[in-house]
Amino acid sequence: MTEAERKIFAEAGILGLKGLIPRKAVAAVKDSILAELDRLKLREKGKLSSAKLQSLPFFQQTGKLSQMVKLGPELDGLFSAELLGTMNALAGTPLKAAAPRPQLLLSFPNKEEWSLGGLNWHLDLAVPKKDELPGVQAFLLIDDLQPRGGATLAIAGSHRLHYVPEARNGNAHAVLRKDALFGALFEGPRASAEKLMKPHSIHGVDVSVVEFRGKAGDVFLMDLRVLHSPSLNGTKNVRMMTTSRFLKTGISM
Repeated sequence: MTEAERKIFAEAGILGLKGLIPRKAVAAVKDSILAELDRLKLREKGKLSSAKLQSLPFFQQTGKLSQMVKLGPELDGLFSAELLGTMNALAGTPLKAAAPRPQLLLSFPNKEEWSLGGLNWHLDLAVPKKDELPGVQAFLLIDDLQPRGGATLAIAGSHRLHYVPEARNGNAHAVLRKDALFGALFEGPRASAEKLMKPHSIHGVDVSVVEFRGKAGDVFLMDLRVLHSPSLNGTKNVRMMTTSRFLKTGISM
């Protein structure tokens, strides 16, 4: 862990680590997922079929799919000692996993138009009253993930907006909604991905939308106070990621 990486994480709340997990390890997990899709008859002769899921709204399909696919210890093994050590270094203290097992993040292709607007920008815990890191969430790419491929999206820098004087009740949502550019995230299709993915200053804090995409084996580490959201899968491939949250002592989800 370099000082430059620590600074990036402190300011953005997000740190990308390319190729941290060996491709051989993630390839084994990918093969297990594909075997499960075959078993569930969600893939036949190499072609995807989401007929069993189509009665559900898209993001509910994603949750259901991730629950249906059952994997063994090969998934747990992706969260290596090196990765855990990196997260502990960022936190400055040993962290503990919030759940017994990692969570799969799988999504099938979707025919709706990909957009940043109208998504579910949220946190998985209450905003801590003190400006201190409560924990780190790790996102691992099991397969290559293209732009607009259903990756988790996050608003870099949003963890710092919770604590600016303009935030109501210590939450970045109110600040973002009032901003001329980022307010579009909460208003549907008006949101401009090109503009929102570039640094933009709000009350002296640089914010931008980051898409957790890249190559199999890449890892994204996120401060648990960063606003994030699922996104539509606008490609022809299954989005394959896994995630796990790690907390400081005394913090609960």
